[in-house]
Amino acid sequence: MTNLKITTVNGEWMNDWFTADAETAAFVPEFSKDGEHGVTAEAAGRLAGLISAIDADVVALVEAPSRPAELRLFIDEYLSVNGRPAYDFVLGDSGGSQKPALLFKPDRVALSLTPSSEAGPLIDPWMADVDGDGTLNEYAFTRNPLCCEAEVDGNRLGVVVAHLKSNFINRGRQMWQDPARRLEFVKAALRNRRRIANEAMRIRRAMERRLESEPESATVVLGDLNDGPGQDYFEEFYLAHNVTDILVGSPYEPERLFGHAQADVEEEQRFSAVFDDFVTKEPDRHVLLDHILLSPGLTNGGSALAKVPGSGRIEHEAWAAQLDGDGSARDRRATDHRPASVLLTCA
Repeated sequence: MTNLKITTVNGEWMNDWFTADAETAAFVPEFSKDGEHGVTAEAAGRLAGLISAIDADVVALVEAPSRPAELRLFIDEYLSVNGRPAYDFVLGDSGGSQKPALLFKPDRVALSLTPSSEAGPLIDPWMADVDGDGTLNEYAFTRNPLCCEAEVDGNRLGVVVAHLKSNFINRGRQMWQDPARRLEFVKAALRNRRRIANEAMRIRRAMERRLESEPESATVVLGDLNDGPGQDYFEEFYLAHNVTDILVGSPYEPERLFGHAQADVEEEQRFSAVFDDFVTKEPDRHVLLDHILLSPGLTNGGSALAKVPGSGRIEHEAWAAQLDGDGSARDRRATDHRPASVLLTCA
């Protein structure tokens, strides 16, 4: 086997490009979001151009459309070569209009859903305190992770696509800047981060169960985790911990630590999203929201599959190549997230 490239891409509300679910699946000529209008063919063409330029064998696609027929239309129209689709796909059944999906090249990878007997303990509701009130209540993922099993040259690779709870708060800027409503905003921000933390903990517990039964198993957890390395304002001053660190594991059990593929990237380039932080008044804040985590077997030589040393990257060049101007309009960029990728090979 030559190197197998794995990438995570945020489709940025692809569902806006299609007819309503009650109608036959079709592209709409134009779409609108938050008062902004765009040309569907421009936005879809740029996203497809980005995916094609990266040329990954497996693509974790978050914010995919809501129906399989819609994703099939996108692949058939924009990701086909000489009339032949470059990718097959599996679409998750959770997430509403922002579903997770896996695209894969069928001549390189065989891919199927993880049996429900194995995935159930991960995605079933569980008891958690997400409100900070000291009371445990039933909680479920905002969007269930998409759990699949890939076969690569006869080797098994578990793939978990995650799109954790968003930090977004409707009219959050106005709430933060209004002294009378700032505490309301803080409470909502903390609740969101507790939800993200509990979702991350649920995935970590599932990974630990797999490691207990298969210490050298090959598993990739990737997607938009809506949190980055280090602590943001609320994690530093209120929660006193980082959310995504939970997924990596404890240094007290170094043999079970997951590796972070994007640790290979130079620090100043280690970001996938840029936004103005109205809380800290930091313009153009650079944050790594899109992650690829690798089980110990992929990094310590225990698995038949292994990470290619130094291959983790953020696809800045491919992303920038799809910009028209500053890319501020939705149809003038492929997506608002830079994709992340890594290479695996047979050890």
